[in-house]
Amino acid sequence: MEAVVSTQSTGVVVCVIIALNSHSFIPHIITERMRTLILGCLLACIILTVDAARLNKHIPKPQHKAHKPTISSEVLNIHVVSHTHDDVGWLKTVDEYFLGANMSIQTAGVQYVLDEVITCLLENPDRKFIYVEIAFFMRWWREQTPELQETVKTLVANGQLEFINGGWCMNDEATTNYEAVINQMTIGHQFLFDNFGVVPTIGWHIDPFGHSSMQASIFARMGFNAFFFSRIDYQDYALRTEQQRMEMVWRGSHSLGSESDIFTSVMFAGYCPPDGFFFEWGDTPVNDDPRLENVNIKQRSEEFIADARQRAASYRTNNVMVPFGCDFMFMNANMMFKNMDKMINYIMNNFEKYNVNIFYSTPSIYIDAVNKANLSWELKLDDFFPYADCPHCVWSGYFTSRIALKGYVRSRNMLLSSAETLYSTWASINKIGGNTTELYDDIVTLRQAMGVAQHHDAVSGTEQQHVADDYAKQLSVGSVQVEDVISQVIGNIMSPIIGSAPFLSLCPLLNESICAETDALLNGGVVTLVVYNSLAHARTSHITIPIPIPGVTIVNSTGIAISAQVIEITPSFGKDGYSLVFPATLPPLGFTTFFISPNKTMYDAAELAEEIIIKPDPDITFTLENDYLTVTLDSNGNFVTVYNKETEQSMNLTQQYMYYISSVGDAESDQASGAYIFRPEYETPTAYTTETPDTVTFVKGPEVYQVTRVWPEVTQVIRLYTGANYIEIEHTLQPIDVSDGLGKEVINKYTTNLSSNLTWYSDSQGIEFEKRIKNFRPSWNYTVVEPVASNYYPMDTAAYILDEDADMQFTILTDRSRSVASLAVGEIESMMYRRCLVDDGRGVGEPLNETYVVTMIERLVFSKPAQSAAIFRPAALSIAHQPTLVFNNQSISLKSDILTYSPMATPLPFNVQLLSLDSDPYGNVLIRLHHIFAAGEDSVFSQPATVDLNALFDGVVITSVEEMTLGSTLPMSDLHRLSWNVNEETQEKRAPREFYKWTGELGAPILIEIEPTDIRTFNVSFGFSETTENVAPSHRVNVLDD
Repeated sequence: MEAVVSTQSTGVVVCVIIALNSHSFIPHIITERMRTLILGCLLACIILTVDAARLNKHIPKPQHKAHKPTISSEVLNIHVVSHTHDDVGWLKTVDEYFLGANMSIQTAGVQYVLDEVITCLLENPDRKFIYVEIAFFMRWWREQTPELQETVKTLVANGQLEFINGGWCMNDEATTNYEAVINQMTIGHQFLFDNFGVVPTIGWHIDPFGHSSMQASIFARMGFNAFFFSRIDYQDYALRTEQQRMEMVWRGSHSLGSESDIFTSVMFAGYCPPDGFFFEWGDTPVNDDPRLENVNIKQRSEEFIADARQRAASYRTNNVMVPFGCDFMFMNANMMFKNMDKMINYIMNNFEKYNVNIFYSTPSIYIDAVNKANLSWELKLDDFFPYADCPHCVWSGYFTSRIALKGYVRSRNMLLSSAETLYSTWASINKIGGNTTELYDDIVTLRQAMGVAQHHDAVSGTEQQHVADDYAKQLSVGSVQVEDVISQVIGNIMSPIIGSAPFLSLCPLLNESICAETDALLNGGVVTLVVYNSLAHARTSHITIPIPIPGVTIVNSTGIAISAQVIEITPSFGKDGYSLVFPATLPPLGFTTFFISPNKTMYDAAELAEEIIIKPDPDITFTLENDYLTVTLDSNGNFVTVYNKETEQSMNLTQQYMYYISSVGDAESDQASGAYIFRPEYETPTAYTTETPDTVTFVKGPEVYQVTRVWPEVTQVIRLYTGANYIEIEHTLQPIDVSDGLGKEVINKYTTNLSSNLTWYSDSQGIEFEKRIKNFRPSWNYTVVEPVASNYYPMDTAAYILDEDADMQFTILTDRSRSVASLAVGEIESMMYRRCLVDDGRGVGEPLNETYVVTMIERLVFSKPAQSAAIFRPAALSIAHQPTLVFNNQSISLKSDILTYSPMATPLPFNVQLLSLDSDPYGNVLIRLHHIFAAGEDSVFSQPATVDLNALFDGVVITSVEEMTLGSTLPMSDLHRLSWNVNEETQEKRAPREFYKWTGELGAPILIEIEPTDIRTFNVSFGFSETTENVAPSHRVNVLDD
């Protein structure tokens, strides 16, 4: 008998295994007592091993340590990276791609790729493969048998199958907001960790059409060691390949400095195999059998080596990565691997002749080898927008393509955030018992649909029309389920006092001024409105809802009638009725309740605002005014001046709707404008609307001044709310008329008297701003070919121009991603709607020809540069997270201590956002805190902020807390990123931030300091404090002190 002792890293767990060696086993000397002892030991071993495995599930495992190839320090190492690029929707829907349906559109079936790859990896332990899109892998994984799942886990453990990037999709970087990007990466990483115990370490964005600084910063904060991509401007690419500058250290954040550094590698000639080596798609196979004709192993191998050497000439180490895969490639994995196997074996068997070291590799292995070279690298500080792949081919069109889908995606993020925070505070923080799994699963449905929607051919607008419709459908299905979660949770919070959970519902067509729930007013009924605030700050927001009658009273949860205003809906909208506008003061992460009823004498009625029709007269001006701003307009409703009362500054302002004619190609180039590419026929835009609108209507009331201008093409509503330090503009655009045979790209242009020096600033995925200068690129001497399109940049939430001498800044906030440019001093224009009549030749295969009515919101901020961020940062947050409205037209008791609710004991500081509050049915809670200001933006709010996690929520205490990387699956204590040298430091290199280490003392302050733009992530568990009874949450409400 042999005794084998094993220890587990989770503690001193000793397992004694009695091994019955066949040579020492003597049956006749084993007594019954010994047999019992042996069985007992074996049983104990099994139990201890299972317990240890359960504990070890939470220890991240490296993916690529086993079966690592030998890296040479003497010769060129050719890293062959086998991969497939699987779009989660483009020419086919995500499900069609997975199933392999509609092969007439595109030969692609992801399930067959994965089936084939797993089989081929098992045949040869030297083979390696990387996989990226977890939305597809999850679909495949859940169909596999437990036995095959264990086999795949072995392939992952030994490094043959490696997950790279690991998000639900490979997200776009121009049209996505950072919240949705982080969420889609998180659900992918959580799937990988839960099923394989691994955490990806490489960013792999080989197909997105340009790259943002904030994406680099996000990947750095996820703990990634490197970022790979392939699409950069053709001029930039030519210089970098010539100068061996294809790799660099990219500093993604001006605020975080070196903490946001990530090693970045630009791929040579794209992400597909070298020309001639697309074996699966019909290129010449490798023949090494002398018994057959046309033996070509030597020729094919030398061609491959020659290509690798050409690539290597653009890089600085003796390592070169050669991608071996393409879009949906490896459906015939055997064909791909078999041909490559032959070349690798032939080259290595002739090592002395070729003097190269070739092997199957992964990006992780490649990066380790490059890092070991210990070189110093270029430090990049700007981004990679806009991308152009030829002189007349600027990919700035997709920044605005499918503008309706872009708005819908952003609004679904808002709804998802409300559901997640409500569910989490109800189910986890308040320790609600019972089965909450069904509600959690409903949230997951929208979460996964949103994850798919961030794909670089989804929200980007570069997919075929039926695929765009499918994205919207999946988001709609998820929205219905999440709306039910919101209604149920709010009802359950209220129900212990009311007696039974009220029936609550959302009005999904509020954006069209339709809400059937308010029709109860026609019959004298009372409408209950619950307004939920998903932000962790108290806020006052103006709420607008459609009502069928003008005479109503609105009462708050304390029984007091509040100021409100009724406005007749403009007939041009195609609807009859009225809008009720009133201010709602909302608690953090909570709701308050309002009661709307037909007017009764005991209450003051909401004021029905008088409409004034303004007639054109060059001598007439009128003003919109509140405590902060005075806005002067002419009789056509055009802006004239804006005066800021606080700063005592005045600015001239005009606004025009204009359009560029879409090019269909010309004598210089046959390049057309389309879904991807913006190419105007002429540099000067044309007026889209007439100087004089059909009607101009002015409404003045206690809550809002409003001007409505109507043209056949556009209806514009200008609003100045009481207490608002910004102007709001609602644009409703009819489908673009192309009856003249011309595609058109509609812009909104503002002209000011600011000396902006042809410089403007646009945000990067909603976090920090990039400085833009007309006809200029920071990284190289730019040659201008397309003077309009090449100056259009992404605008995710905001853009601004400023005049340093006048100390004035003009900021535009948007409710969805679009594009923005400043082509003349004092001007800033943004794209609003595109309709092109021909395809631009980049693969989608159909024109961008949508015919939706689109409504979007802008907010305009006028202030000093030093004070502007304090206005536009919270304003942008309020646009992205508008209050959620839930209705009931049945009787609910008016009890002031019930109908206002917040779980928070202490609101967050003004400059900190509760970015994530997500829980699962098992009590695991994920908290992310985000400092919403950038360094240097504001003298007060750009300072570090401190939050006590233990003081945030009412009546609970944190029983455990662990700081994680941004992806939420790797403890900061286990983070060990590769270190890189840079040639020049433009600022002092920051020491790595200390991560929070919990002392284990219950109830003690948990003080978290957050630097500007930083996001800190925590896994926490909650318990009730000793002074709080274990009761339902609505018994512990915080009543607002209005």
